[in-house]
Amino acid sequence: MIRLAALVFFSLGLALATPSAAPAQIRLDLRDVDLRSFIQLVSEQTGRNFLVDPEVQGQVSVFAPVSVTPAAMYEIFLNVLEMNGLTIVEGEGIDRIVPMHAAAGLAARSTSAQQGGAYETRAIPVPAADLNEIYDVVEPLIAPDAMLTPIPSAGLLVLSDRHENIARIESLVQRLTQASSRSVEAIRLNHANAAELLTVLQSATPAMNGANLAADAGANSIVVSGPSDYRDRVRAIVRELDQPQVRPTSRVVRLNYAQATELAEVMRQSLGVAGEGESTVTVVAEPQSNAILITAPQERVESIAQAVRALDVRPSQVLIEAVIFEISAENFSDLSVQFGGLLNQAIGGGTSFALDGRTSLITLISAAMAGNSLDPGNGGTLAASDGNFAALLTAIARERSTRLLSTPAVLTLNNQEAEIVVAQNVPFVTGSYSTVGTSPVPNQPFQTIERQDVGLTLNVRPQITEDGTVRLSIAQEVSNLTGTTAAAGGEVTARRRLSTNALVGNGEVIILGGLIEDTSTAQNQRVPGLSNLPVIGQLFRGRSVQEGQRVLLVMLRPRVVSTEREASVLTRQIARETETLSRRIAPRNADSLYPQVRRTGFPFDGVDLNQPFDETYVDQAVRERLFPALPPRLNVDVGQ
Repeated sequence: MIRLAALVFFSLGLALATPSAAPAQIRLDLRDVDLRSFIQLVSEQTGRNFLVDPEVQGQVSVFAPVSVTPAAMYEIFLNVLEMNGLTIVEGEGIDRIVPMHAAAGLAARSTSAQQGGAYETRAIPVPAADLNEIYDVVEPLIAPDAMLTPIPSAGLLVLSDRHENIARIESLVQRLTQASSRSVEAIRLNHANAAELLTVLQSATPAMNGANLAADAGANSIVVSGPSDYRDRVRAIVRELDQPQVRPTSRVVRLNYAQATELAEVMRQSLGVAGEGESTVTVVAEPQSNAILITAPQERVESIAQAVRALDVRPSQVLIEAVIFEISAENFSDLSVQFGGLLNQAIGGGTSFALDGRTSLITLISAAMAGNSLDPGNGGTLAASDGNFAALLTAIARERSTRLLSTPAVLTLNNQEAEIVVAQNVPFVTGSYSTVGTSPVPNQPFQTIERQDVGLTLNVRPQITEDGTVRLSIAQEVSNLTGTTAAAGGEVTARRRLSTNALVGNGEVIILGGLIEDTSTAQNQRVPGLSNLPVIGQLFRGRSVQEGQRVLLVMLRPRVVSTEREASVLTRQIARETETLSRRIAPRNADSLYPQVRRTGFPFDGVDLNQPFDETYVDQAVRERLFPALPPRLNVDVGQ
């Protein structure tokens, strides 16, 4: 510090000794001087006020054997700051000396023209087409602490640096921009032909001075030279015209499992959603050969064909086996005593009981007086009459049981409805008509009938889930004729129907529905008072009792058949079981008059499934017994 002060005083003394007209001269000879002391010296000599950032630290050495003016001293000061990573941010009345990395966040508040060395931020306009190239050139040329930011959308380079550096970069950008206005670039084409597109470009872009267009057939590129705005216009036109060419092509995809009409509709809906109704793609089903014709651009037809093949997969099959078991028992008994006295061929008194299914005494006497035949009904009957007195004793006991076992089975494709019907088509009278006229005999009578299936019906739609579970939509009905007639006419039928949806595991048995019914009915008729007498009170009573029980169970088992081998194994298994069952229920011949049917029911042994379709297969009873053999097959010689 003592040396610096002495040097400064010496320099000042020299400056005062010179004539007043000459500018003041300063001689600098500084070695390892504190940077803050050097800033103070520059402030005193140049008359500028400085605000020093706390981070400003270090030492400086300046060797200037020749005296310099204050302006030259300030320029040396700026160079010292730049070498130490510092800069000046000018302000009103005072300047700030801060590190370069902190200067970007400080605003220069000077309204006057900035002096050399000041830190500032400036936006430099650059043509958008050349922005990336110019940025690559300029970025290595700026100081490490300076900040350079490109803005492609606005065509600007934002630079924060010292005033001199910004001026240098701005001048460089101007020269690069002028050079790029005369540059040449090649626009590579992806789809269009360069020679064909050149003719269109020459017509669409008017010629300019110094601008040229050419086609490079080898590289399939358009070569353009000229100002940047002209090249930008050519580049935009090329981008619009260089699009994929729509070249429709057709492809036939033959299906193995899916239905062409159904799959074509699915593909049309899919393409309608994905392609927003694109008319260049058509999908047509050909039912006779079960194929799909696809017409689409060449780059899309293969992807559509792959989607069709992915949907054409072998569907699984489901064998649905059902068991309908019903057993019912009914007991009925009645006992009644009826008697009466006749006065002048009319009943004068007695007892008469009209029980269900039983004729009363009054009805029998009336029929006898009219000369009609008498029908006392089923059961035991004891009647007595002496002309003035009649008595009737009736008794019956009835038992009836029914056992019904049905095991329908049907095989169907996954998610396809199947139905099996094993029934009688029974006619039911629904109306009648006759023209009477003047004759008591009807003329042209007729009846209207309606035929209905009475038997077993199974309707099912299976759907196999991802985990192998089978979802079933089932409608099952069992009906039969009861053998009884309704009061209005027509036979009464019994009907059991089940309609439900269920989830069943593969090969598992599940109960779908059931019924356990227990009924009891008692009917008593008696004469008050007299029926309570001991012993003889039984003559004044009539009683019937009816009891019944019914059990109904409906069970089901689905089996998923995924491959041909599984189907073959399952077929042989069911065939063997059926053959065994047919032998158990085969009738036995009591004598040898009729042929012994050794193979009844199922037409083969359950092992060789080709037997029923073999032309040489004839039932053994036909070959050995009384029945004539089947006629031989016709053989036609085409050569004759």
